[in-house]
Amino acid sequence: MDVLREILSWSETRPEWQRDALSRLAANGELTDEDIVELIEICKSKHGLAEAKELNLLTEDKLPTIDTDAGYVNVQSIYHHCGVNALAENQTVNFGLGLTVVYGDNAAGKSGYTRIFKSACRTRGTEYILGNVASDSAPVATSVEIKYSVGDNGVEHVWAGEGSAEPISRVSVFDSHSATVYLTEKTDVAFRPFGLDLFDKLAQTSKSIQDRLEHEKRALGTGGLHLDLPEGTVAAKFIASISSLTKPEKVVELGTLSEEEIERSKLLEKQLLDMRAKDPAKAAQELKLRAGRLGSLAEQLKMVEYSLTNEAVQTVFKEQEDVQKKSETSKKLRSETFPDGMLSETGSNNWVEMWEAARIFSESGAYPDKLFPVTDDGAQCLLCQQDIKEEASERLKQFELFVISVVEKEFRDARNLYARHYKELDELNIKNDAVDKGVEDVRIEAAELAEELIIAIKASKDRCKAVIDGLKVKKGLPSDLPENVSIVSKVNGLISQLSERVDALQKQSGAEEVVKIEKELQELNARKILGKSEKQILGEIDRKKKIAAYGLCINDTRTQGITAKSTAITKVVVTEKLKKSFQHELKKLKFKHVDVELTESGGSLGNLYHKLVLTKAPGVVLPRVVSEGEQRCLSIAAFFAELSTADDPSAILFDDPVSSLDYKWRDSVAQRLVEEAKHRQVMVFTHDVVFLLQLKQYAKQQSVNMMDQHIKQIDPIGAGICEQEVPWIAMKVSKRISVLKNSLQGTVKLFREGHQASYEKEAVGIYGQLRETWERGIEEVLLCGVVERFRLGVQTQQIETISDITLEDCQAVENGMTKCSKWLLGHDQAAAAPQDIPEPDELQQDIDALDNWIKVIRARR
Repeated sequence: MDVLREILSWSETRPEWQRDALSRLAANGELTDEDIVELIEICKSKHGLAEAKELNLLTEDKLPTIDTDAGYVNVQSIYHHCGVNALAENQTVNFGLGLTVVYGDNAAGKSGYTRIFKSACRTRGTEYILGNVASDSAPVATSVEIKYSVGDNGVEHVWAGEGSAEPISRVSVFDSHSATVYLTEKTDVAFRPFGLDLFDKLAQTSKSIQDRLEHEKRALGTGGLHLDLPEGTVAAKFIASISSLTKPEKVVELGTLSEEEIERSKLLEKQLLDMRAKDPAKAAQELKLRAGRLGSLAEQLKMVEYSLTNEAVQTVFKEQEDVQKKSETSKKLRSETFPDGMLSETGSNNWVEMWEAARIFSESGAYPDKLFPVTDDGAQCLLCQQDIKEEASERLKQFELFVISVVEKEFRDARNLYARHYKELDELNIKNDAVDKGVEDVRIEAAELAEELIIAIKASKDRCKAVIDGLKVKKGLPSDLPENVSIVSKVNGLISQLSERVDALQKQSGAEEVVKIEKELQELNARKILGKSEKQILGEIDRKKKIAAYGLCINDTRTQGITAKSTAITKVVVTEKLKKSFQHELKKLKFKHVDVELTESGGSLGNLYHKLVLTKAPGVVLPRVVSEGEQRCLSIAAFFAELSTADDPSAILFDDPVSSLDYKWRDSVAQRLVEEAKHRQVMVFTHDVVFLLQLKQYAKQQSVNMMDQHIKQIDPIGAGICEQEVPWIAMKVSKRISVLKNSLQGTVKLFREGHQASYEKEAVGIYGQLRETWERGIEEVLLCGVVERFRLGVQTQQIETISDITLEDCQAVENGMTKCSKWLLGHDQAAAAPQDIPEPDELQQDIDALDNWIKVIRARR
């Protein structure tokens, strides 16, 4: 079973925020406060408490594991250009195959380089890389490189500081933080092999998010609505049943009264007043009379509104237009019928009226049996009663044809229709005493309606005047006519209410009717209160919805599923193999005096705990038995046990692995690291010179290639300055002599240029190092390494070699040590006989004396 791919498959069933959290943990090892805030928003967005967020779900390409077919990874170098802690700029540390030891004193820059590695490689937790915060200037941007090769063919890659990425992430790092993960100082230790610790971190994240969500939920308060609603009403029952599922539109629906319901409420209030009157019969009579007066008002208003409807107004303007058109046609006919020379107004309305009067006189009196006009021989003019001659006869016939023609008839009909409608508008009695009295009657019952009525009457007057004015100018229907305000229906509604009140008073049945009306009115008034509190009620529904949504969010943070999956995977994939590997590593580290084993110790917050216990006394607290150094040794054993679960011989890096270790465990760890360097690249950063020498010793014994790197701090350049050598204290004699000769060259220059004080200071320093080299020569050359400082054992097989030591060899040591000691600081000279510091030639001779002494002995052997 592939642990991380099993986690990936399992994650697809988890809430989206957990999938995003796993992706972040896989990439960075830890979550920042900013990560937690973003994950909370993702969790809330799933249940409508936040806007939808862009997700970064865990996918296979984001798994921080390796493809076993991709080949192992070896690191070639790490380069620091700028921006990391107080490391000097443009520094490179190189790494060789087998074992590379990077030595540096405290504050030399080891932590800066390891932080870079932890940003790219597999580790228990990354660290944020700070710039040089102690400098006077603002920190610059980080610029680093790690060069590494992949596989047997050594394909080169470069990681340039852009997050964790394959395959460099397959390099494993052990540091003090890793030690606390593998083995803390607490009694119960959560043993978290790589990959499974994602469960631990996810569970801790769940707990953190759960706490914040519960805090936000509590901040919503207890809420509640305190509305003065009559008990038993529909509105009161509705408020009591409000929950997160209540639909807001139901609140709006129940709290919004229709126009009819509003009027009904007013009617019920008045009915109650009527029924409580001293003389109901008299009240009914008054209401009946008022209703009658309002009926007359309604009829008047109806007539006005009808006369001013859009249809009526459009009709009268069309009639005017029709009259104008027909008038033009009629004029043309008149001009043809009545030639020039006739009396003015001939053919006009007055003339036509005169003609029609003559018709009546002829048909009813003068010539009752003949068609008008009578023009037979002997016929007389109806006006002058003289005989009608032939010319007059023709003219009279022409006049009749004109009068009875269709054109003229249509013109007269159109003119008469328009004149009648115009007169109706002009004489429209919109406001009079009766109307004013009607308004006052309305005011008694409904003051608001009375005001509306006054406005409507004025609007009707304005509209009527605008129509009349428009007809007078004869330019068609005006575009800006005031609206025709209809208010008859409201007046009729008031009349209906009065009639209902009259009916109620006339058939009043006592207290039961009053109770019925009160109950109906109570329901309507409760709904009014609900409507006025709509915003408050909707706010409470929203609060309950949020509380319910927070509950769902909190359910998404439960850790039971995380712990169950962690336990299942750990038991199947890890536990037994880890137990065996751990015991195997303890044997390699010679950890035998106390029987310690890994045992399962339950699960919590995503962990399946493995407790380190004393095999023979499991009830005894382990930290009381083992020392701090032994705990570190156990952590290293756990680290190697974890490595055994992955078939990947990629490089491993140790940052001060022997911190807190005494000499016994330091030696065991040195052997174990050198042994591992036979199979994979091992990089060690240390400040422990004894550990450095132990590594060199075992590397030589086991024929493991070892590269030395020495980093140091030089003010004001900075830390992390790398040299391709071991520090002075760990140098062999031959290397020290080379260093002394190089130092002498600079000293000679000072002497030649006359800088006597500087020369003497440097010369004294060289004599000090020369004396140390004589001492190291005794161990390494004269005694042939039989006994050396910082080494535990004695090389007894070399004793035979030192049997050739001569008195001259010893005298040379005596002379050299005496000469060097003379010029060391702290050796006071006699005031009466001060001696000058030897000049460069003499200093060269003293260095050569040691070099020749070494060559003679080695040549002899």
